[in-house]
Amino acid sequence: MFYTFKIKIKEGTTAKNVTDAARDSFMEREVNDIQIHDNIITGKDSLFKLDFSKRSPLILSPGKEYFIYNESAKTLTYKVEAFYPILFNLLYAGILFLILYFFVQHLIIELVIPGLFFIILTTVDYFQHQAVIAKVSRKINEN
Repeated sequence: MFYTFKIKIKEGTTAKNVTDAARDSFMEREVNDIQIHDNIITGKDSLFKLDFSKRSPLILSPGKEYFIYNESAKTLTYKVEAFYPILFNLLYAGILFLILYFFVQHLIIELVIPGLFFIILTTVDYFQHQAVIAKVSRKINEN
């Protein structure tokens, strides 16, 4: 299961410009393992990462991310594994359901609030990934 975003790259942009922008995006977000092979830039992070310099010390990473540049069509594709973010959002909603089950004991509230919580978290996660490709495309196309 992947989130996939495609953008057009302006004419005159070299593969090196695209590679540099994608690598910079990974480095900004502190993705550990960055591999560049031809026109595919892959970033992989460990599933759990402890980072005490940030506000939240435990970071749940989505796994692998791919920037795939098609030089002939001038398109950049950004693919992100969506399994782990959706799984953790579902777990958070399940925990919220259990908390509400023991304290509220009202079936509609127990179902609606965790359901909305899951939808909101998944939507925010999706738009965060969309913001990554928008930022990379702005950086590439402004050169």
